[in-house]
Amino acid sequence: MMASAATVGAGLATAGAAHAESPYNVWDRVATCESSNNWAINTGNGYYGGLQFSASTWTGFGGSKYGATANLATRDQQIYIAQAVLRAQGPGAWPVCSVRAGLTRANGLAVVVNPGSGNPTPQPPPSRGTVRKLAVDGSFGPLTIRAVQQWVGVSQTGTMSYSTRTALQRKVGTTPDGDIGPKTVAALQTKIGISRDGASYMNTRTVRGLQTFLNAHVLV
Repeated sequence: MMASAATVGAGLATAGAAHAESPYNVWDRVATCESSNNWAINTGNGYYGGLQFSASTWTGFGGSKYGATANLATRDQQIYIAQAVLRAQGPGAWPVCSVRAGLTRANGLAVVVNPGSGNPTPQPPPSRGTVRKLAVDGSFGPLTIRAVQQWVGVSQTGTMSYSTRTALQRKVGTTPDGDIGPKTVAALQTKIGISRDGASYMNTRTVRGLQTFLNAHVLV
């Protein structure tokens, strides 16, 4: 999971945004909050680009196809990877700036971008017994998602698809509507043996608990 730049630092310098095909949209509002809409920014705080990706989140969601860190990719490429994060983690991946910008799953995923050739694609699903233990780092990336998919019994694509979300909801005993909100998160926290904290999305604490649970009960 990525941390919002608004929570780790302020006063980021402004600069011209990278050329992109998409017009100004909700992601630019998020970027204005995160980085003063500077898509090439690297201040040395461990977060990169207009949407302030951590290196692990950027790599985990396939961004290294476009650059080693997000600031080396175009604006559209950064938005493309951000949409993958949004599908998996929801707007809470940008806990402060999503609220300020009015980011939702619907409006964030509705933006059409042109990331260029070589779009990141999920890695082939590993067979049972060959999945290595997860790093307990709180990053809800493709490896963790594949482990979740193995747990809930759906195809291991590494993408938090609608079928994966509903299967997870059935697994934890909530209504399978595809919305991983506070009720699902609370039920998941109970299922994996951690206390409920009122989170409305898959926060770092929940993902760490989930990774620990999967390591102990699924990836054996």
